Amino acid sequence: MTIQQLRDVYINNRSTYCSTDTILKYTDDLDLFFRFLESHYRVDPAVSGFDALTGSVYMDFILELRTRKIKNSSIRSYCRSVKAFLHWTYENNFSPDYLKGVKLPKDDAVAEMPLFVEDVVKIDALFGRGTEQGLRNYCIFHLLLDCGLRRQEVCHLQLHHLDPERNILHIVNSKENKSRFVLIPDFLISALQEYDQRIGITSGYMLRQLRDPECPLTSNTVKMIFQDLKISTGIDRLHAHLLRHTFAISYLIGGGNLEFLRVFLGHYDYAATKTYVAMAAQMKLLGAPVYQLDPIFFQRGY
Repeated sequence: MTIQQLRDVYINNRSTYCSTDTILKYTDDLDLFFRFLESHYRVDPAVSGFDALTGSVYMDFILELRTRKIKNSSIRSYCRSVKAFLHWTYENNFSPDYLKGVKLPKDDAVAEMPLFVEDVVKIDALFGRGTEQGLRNYCIFHLLLDCGLRRQEVCHLQLHHLDPERNILHIVNSKENKSRFVLIPDFLISALQEYDQRIGITSGYMLRQLRDPECPLTSNTVKMIFQDLKISTGIDRLHAHLLRHTFAISYLIGGGNLEFLRVFLGHYDYAATKTYVAMAAQMKLLGAPVYQLDPIFFQRGY
């Protein structure tokens, strides 16, 4: 099989359980890798297989990216997709083990400051909760901030995923097709129930498009909401995923343990969860006014 054909099979396999955004990233990153193969090895992935390649392909790709003087964090992001693809081809006996002994450059990403109490107060003041749009956007914001959800997870929520009597929210078929349960505070349950009653939702998706209530909320809509919030508040670091970071950091500052945090966030292992430990320690040491989570996470989470 050609490298292009292998890529197509790989993408099709991943499409059965990965989100649309994840598949798009795989495709874009592998396109970059294929352009590298064409320029560096003079190999056309559309007509050649891995047997046409000689040398340390993965290492050479990393070195090529480093010559472009881009951040190590960007290199690591590109390489994760390529690494997954090369691992799959090796496991299925389509290529040599190009990954053996190759290390990625150290992550140089700048740690983002979490949201502070005053930031959340400023943002909340922008939501006109007397309107359908304001109430919906308030719910979106606090599902991300107070439950630690991903953007896509908010969009996929359905009414039956909420158990208000037990303060439990069921996250179904999330990243890598995993599901989990998270705690949800009373104030947010009340806001969601008010929104649902106001627009007459009795089943199906919990949050809807304004122009067509029959259509569920989309990830792009959430992105646009945060673009507007960023401009209106002047909080330059504001984006949807920062709220998930804030949730994690606030949970650790409040005394939550790493294993429970891993479960709440839906991480596969500790590698991703541990990234929040240093920032939480710094914020606690400095006495920074990081947004505080509802006490429910510390009363019922232990």
